[in-house]
Amino acid sequence: MLEEQFKKLQEAYLKTIRGNMEDKYRVGDLIEFPEEGDVIIMGDLHGNRHNFRKVVKAADLAENPKRHLIVQEATHTWEVTEDRSFLLHEEIAFLKSEFPDQVHIILGNHELSELTGKEILKGGICYNILFREGMKKNYGPYYDQVKELFDDYIRTMPLACRAKNGIFICHSTPPKKYISHYTLSFFRQGSGSEKKDKVLAENLVWGRDLSQEAADAFAKNVKSRIIIVGHTACKQGFQVPNSRHIILDSKGLYATSLHFRLDKKYNQKGLVKNIQHLNKKEIKAFQEKQAEKA
Repeated sequence: MLEEQFKKLQEAYLKTIRGNMEDKYRVGDLIEFPEEGDVIIMGDLHGNRHNFRKVVKAADLAENPKRHLIVQEATHTWEVTEDRSFLLHEEIAFLKSEFPDQVHIILGNHELSELTGKEILKGGICYNILFREGMKKNYGPYYDQVKELFDDYIRTMPLACRAKNGIFICHSTPPKKYISHYTLSFFRQGSGSEKKDKVLAENLVWGRDLSQEAADAFAKNVKSRIIIVGHTACKQGFQVPNSRHIILDSKGLYATSLHFRLDKKYNQKGLVKNIQHLNKKEIKAFQEKQAEKA
């Protein structure tokens, strides 16, 4: 990595860190949207820059100043080879530095694992090691400086977003036995950047209780009707596991995003209708090939 490239990346991360902390819609660890404009949400990206770029292009933030883009879990490749998902974080940082009050990067469990050192093991492979090895190879003598910036970037990520029309967005929801802790006051108070590794933040981003009972309790606590999350892989790009949750997955061929207006009330069915597959042409081509083989 050349010194000039490092300086540009350093500036982008510093602007993004400041943008995370000074987001004009942020209260504590919660982004509270106004009653006008619109929101585009992405699910887990896991390093997929192709899908990210498609959504960014379609969002056209410069021409839509009241539009918000929610991004989550760019960390760790969705294909277990060399992990270069840090390059997606670079793109997110450059975008956030340009649109600090329109781009909102919510904390995911893979980001938290990089900050706290909690290993993510799948198929006998440690994703954290792959991620760090990729960064060291790419950044060379600048690795330590970039890693320090990256950690601060994670520390300053908010935990959730909330719209006044009853929609709540976070990476995941906690097990039912812990839900009583997750009130709007908890999110608005903020856990503080130095406490992102504490139990409540960890249970929130690692939890996966998708039961109806847990969904109802969480929605009541955060004074919302619908909860939009990532964290769970979806073969068709999304899932509707109960009458509250909508799960989005943006990392693979069947990747999706969801677009809604802030001045309109929705039920779950109405929001599901707004889900868009990002790779319609590629899906059609894949399905045609599969049909030929059958």
